[in-house]
Amino acid sequence: MSNGNISPRSGGAGSSGGMGGAGGPVGSDGPGSSGGMGGPGGPAENNPLEFVGTLMALAIIFIVVVLIELWKYPWQVWAFFAGCFLLGYICLRFWPHTVKTAQGRAFIYTLLVGRRLVRVFRLGGVYQSATNLGLHWGEPVFTYHRAFDAVFEADRVLAAQTGHGVHRVLALGGGGFAWPKHALLARPDLIMGVVEIDPKVIECAEAWFYVDRLKKIAGKRLHIIEGDGRAYVEQRAKQIAEGELVLPGAVPAELPAVEGAAVKEEVAEETAAEEAAAEEPSAAAPSTGDTKPISQKDRSAHGVRPRRVHRFDAIVNDTFTGEEPVRALATVEAARAVRACLTPDGVYAMNVVSREDGQDLTFLRDEVATLKEVFAHVHVLPVDEPVWAGEDNYIVLATDGPTVFDGTIPYDDDFLGSPLYDAGAAEGALA
Repeated sequence: MSNGNISPRSGGAGSSGGMGGAGGPVGSDGPGSSGGMGGPGGPAENNPLEFVGTLMALAIIFIVVVLIELWKYPWQVWAFFAGCFLLGYICLRFWPHTVKTAQGRAFIYTLLVGRRLVRVFRLGGVYQSATNLGLHWGEPVFTYHRAFDAVFEADRVLAAQTGHGVHRVLALGGGGFAWPKHALLARPDLIMGVVEIDPKVIECAEAWFYVDRLKKIAGKRLHIIEGDGRAYVEQRAKQIAEGELVLPGAVPAELPAVEGAAVKEEVAEETAAEEAAAEEPSAAAPSTGDTKPISQKDRSAHGVRPRRVHRFDAIVNDTFTGEEPVRALATVEAARAVRACLTPDGVYAMNVVSREDGQDLTFLRDEVATLKEVFAHVHVLPVDEPVWAGEDNYIVLATDGPTVFDGTIPYDDDFLGSPLYDAGAAEGALA
């Protein structure tokens, strides 16, 4: 994750102690003074050829000395260079890399865990992600990442409903792409969109956490979406609703010759670029330009086939700001947008972390109550993380289908906390 590395800034051209500093003409009164360093005959101007020549001479001397020493002490010299190479390799592997992200300074470094080298992404005082190095690069390091596989237990229910199992998945929060790597490599038919708000985090994942390799392997099955997760699901839900409203027989066979011709041409140009992306999760990404996107209704009204925006079979939420969960994705309103993006009987999975060494489950209780306001069934899956976690992880699984998830724990109404709402909605409810 070399992008964004912070290096110490030197004085540069404006630093004191340059050619006109202490070595300059002390007694000069003006341009007419003679004998100073800055005079016409003085060495104020550096000749770059002289500098290059000096470097070449030093390099030749160094090579000659090395050859002489190799002739006299061959094994000792080779051992010296091998030690230097090994030391440099260890420094590159284990020395922390710092990256300035939108949430603050992140540290990327390598640890030896058991018999494996593990590269970690630490931000806000907690491990945000990690990856095994070497042959096991696609295997999750954190247990809770593997626990997200619980969404695939809906395969049978979804197959009965849609004719296929979990096929399209949306991951909110990229980080080091630990679960997307694992899922895409384990299921060759899986299509996944990953929404990450911080471009620096995406760059780090590509450079240091094997996402560049994953992109080559997964190809069009992986779609990385730079943007806000809440905005994405709301935009996606809107496009799904518009598409399902106009697609059933609402497209006229022909257009009037003149009226609406300009709009038809504009829509047709946009459609040509989007048809190939209709299957992709990134097709509904919020626009960052000033042009207002053409709605599905406008497409239908002007005789252009609306593009179908597909629902997801599962949505996984692993979004945090340091130790804190992203509040905008933890409310009833966000859950409604998520549900609108899911296929019937689809699954929403959310990572929830305890507080106070596992003693404070307030957010877990509130989030379960929040999701029960929207979904028919909400399950709590505890995760045993013996190595990495200082707190307890829970995967909250919400669905309208009859899927039974292994390992979940029962709870009663006394366990439920208070549903979380957006700030404006909460104030309106209190009023």
